[in-house]
Amino acid sequence: MVRRDAPVSVTAATARRVVLAAFAFQLVWFTGFFPPHNNPNELSRFEAVVAYVESGTFSIDETVRRFGDQMDKSVWNGRTYSNKAPGLIFAAVPVYRLLRVFFLQPREGWSFVFVLTRFFTVSLFCFLALARFARRVEAEARAPGTGAAVACAVAFGTPFLFYSRTFFSHAWTASLLFLAWDLIVRSEETPRRRSVFLFAAGLLAGWAAISEYPAALVALVLAARALAGARGRRTSGAAFFAAGAVPALALLAAYDAVCFGSPWRLSSACEAFPAYAALSRRRLLGFGPPTLAGLLGTLFSPRRGVLVFSPFLLWSIGGWLSWWRSGRDRRDCFFTLAVALTVWLPIAGYANWDGGWSLGMRYLLPGLFFAAMPIPRALETPLSRGLFLAAAAFSVALHTLASLSFAHYPNAIRWPVAAVSAWLLARGAVAPNLGLLAGLSPWLSLLPAVVAVAAAFVVAVRRFPRTRPGVGMACTLGVGALVAVLFLPAPVWPSDSVWRERMASDLRPGEGRTSDPHRYNSQSQ
Repeated sequence: MVRRDAPVSVTAATARRVVLAAFAFQLVWFTGFFPPHNNPNELSRFEAVVAYVESGTFSIDETVRRFGDQMDKSVWNGRTYSNKAPGLIFAAVPVYRLLRVFFLQPREGWSFVFVLTRFFTVSLFCFLALARFARRVEAEARAPGTGAAVACAVAFGTPFLFYSRTFFSHAWTASLLFLAWDLIVRSEETPRRRSVFLFAAGLLAGWAAISEYPAALVALVLAARALAGARGRRTSGAAFFAAGAVPALALLAAYDAVCFGSPWRLSSACEAFPAYAALSRRRLLGFGPPTLAGLLGTLFSPRRGVLVFSPFLLWSIGGWLSWWRSGRDRRDCFFTLAVALTVWLPIAGYANWDGGWSLGMRYLLPGLFFAAMPIPRALETPLSRGLFLAAAAFSVALHTLASLSFAHYPNAIRWPVAAVSAWLLARGAVAPNLGLLAGLSPWLSLLPAVVAVAAAFVVAVRRFPRTRPGVGMACTLGVGALVAVLFLPAPVWPSDSVWRERMASDLRPGEGRTSDPHRYNSQSQ
């Protein structure tokens, strides 16, 4: 087996570090919240964390009264619980408990203690996963200098940028799954620590499975990968991986037994919100065979489609073909493709495939790193590299723009990047950040974040091999394409227009807040 964690050049390492530093800056600069609005997906988890630490129960009846009601709830025996898979809640409990030594009890769903809780759970693991991914793709890249560009595109050209600074579990789960695979590979590269790496891989895979239930399928694929990699010692390798997964599964079983009366009854089966309850009563909780609407919508919908929001991921297809034809490490070629399909196909068969109010296809984030792994192998010709740079520039510009303001897009708006983010930014409604807290004007407060992304992209593509068109022209075409599509007609329903006006008023610094701070009109799930 070729060692994939091999040293890379100093220049390549510098580009990788600049990308990681710029990503870390985004995690720190933005709070991730949009007061006075609470997002039910995040608030549901925070209410469970606070309830357990402060009162010793996962029932959120009291914390709902304190922080506000929301739709992401489950009910059992007259008590209310979060409807979320509890993995991220479990991880946040000790973090929040430690922070409470230094901070008073939070009063709102956007209190600073929650910002730090998000940072030391979701954001920290997202950074670690991106760091390992950047190292892997740089070592795999056949054309020198392309690895940093791919890492930059993944970091800033996908919804990973936005969700890594929220308390949603999708970017968190993506990070756990990739780190689990990375540990499996490292167990083969460092046989003396094989048992430790495999146990840790099982722990992360198991935790991912209890953080987003569909990730359990990916965890099974990871288990098969661990088994396939343990040449001559398959039984012990599988045993170490399985042993690592046991603590997470035991925690889930205990949680379900205490909260929902049975270790086999998930929170998703006890939904309180009528629409979610109806979905949960369907066979397999609303999952089924992939539908044409789901397959096409997840890829090409102007509201959510992966290839509309992140067109550079189209190069994954060519990367898998090139990888297989090379005859090298076909096992991981097949594995990364299997993970991508395992994430995509179930969601394409889910009744709520678009994910409610969200940026892009958040449900597909758990497969992001695996889908991007083969991309460097598709960048072997000047034309392929040039077109990739244009697509990457478009993706990075789009997600940077989206993340500068409110990006939990209503699912009825056809082209939300223009109709929501660009519209809000034009009116000075920006994502809360440290610059605003320091007294900067709204647009000026965004400048450091924009400069950090631009600098990372420039450094990442600086060593790109010869391209056609040239690097500068390719990047100009990508950014120009985004500017052009921002002027496309983006019709908005009257109800969404009213919501948009209210959101602009609420997010503009210094203006009166017109909304109930405990109401957030979002379809979360």
